[in-house]
Amino acid sequence: METTLPKRIAIVGPTASGKTNLAIELAEQFPGEIICADSRTVYRGLDIGTAKPSPAQRARVRHHLLDIVDPDTRLGAAEFKRMALDAIDDIEARGKIPYLVGGSGLYVDAVLYDYQFPLPAGPGEREKLDLLSTVELVERLELVDPEATETVDLKNRRRLVRAIETAGQSRSRRERVSSGWLVLGTLMNKNVAQTTIAARVKKMLEEGFLDEVAQIGTKYGWDSPAMQIIGYRAMKGVVLGHKTRDEGIAEFVRGDIELFKKQLTWFKRNTDIVWVETTQQATARVREFMGGAV
Repeated sequence: METTLPKRIAIVGPTASGKTNLAIELAEQFPGEIICADSRTVYRGLDIGTAKPSPAQRARVRHHLLDIVDPDTRLGAAEFKRMALDAIDDIEARGKIPYLVGGSGLYVDAVLYDYQFPLPAGPGEREKLDLLSTVELVERLELVDPEATETVDLKNRRRLVRAIETAGQSRSRRERVSSGWLVLGTLMNKNVAQTTIAARVKKMLEEGFLDEVAQIGTKYGWDSPAMQIIGYRAMKGVVLGHKTRDEGIAEFVRGDIELFKKQLTWFKRNTDIVWVETTQQATARVREFMGGAV
């Protein structure tokens, strides 16, 4: 007897391309809940500068994996994958469709392609490596995994440490998207994206973004992981008096446009994505997917 695979939908694409609104409309029409695959909206308190779904949007459709870590914490793709799979099980147990929605490519692909990640470092190992100089870390990596020195950024201490910790461990992923998924991509012209991003930054400032930056920086530190996010990094100098408001805005807009281009490049390489330009196109694709064989 054949078993029917669950229907799961991913909506991916670059920043400011309309993923959230599209996901909400689809999740209302084809009842489901949204799993946010965004390395920025996982942070508590980072609401305005990450364009986090509003309370009104969350009231329309339930969202998962928002506000799950403090701004002084990093959430790796392996941990995100575990939490996303738990959320998928929870959503499907209640008879609804999981919608994986976001622009963080590694988060998304970790779920869709079942990434197998190296094990975390053993107790005390990270602390020992942190005591080494960058030169010593490079020398250690050359001993344990000489091939990695050709691909790892040798000036990035965090990546050097992780490469040493995971030397010799296998990494794998599926060649094609896991069964049961429809992956939609949101398209937007780069010129339209630039205008949209600039308008969004202006709106964020009107909503009190500078106050949010000040609160996060004061509470969690100006060098915390959250402060490395584009908008917060750009505007902390304004809050601290190191740059003008206009300089901060220009840096924020420029950074988000670069992010748009990087995310678009990441997803454009993926031949499993069905690209859509309108809600009508997306609805037709989902309707066909829901009614046909996987």
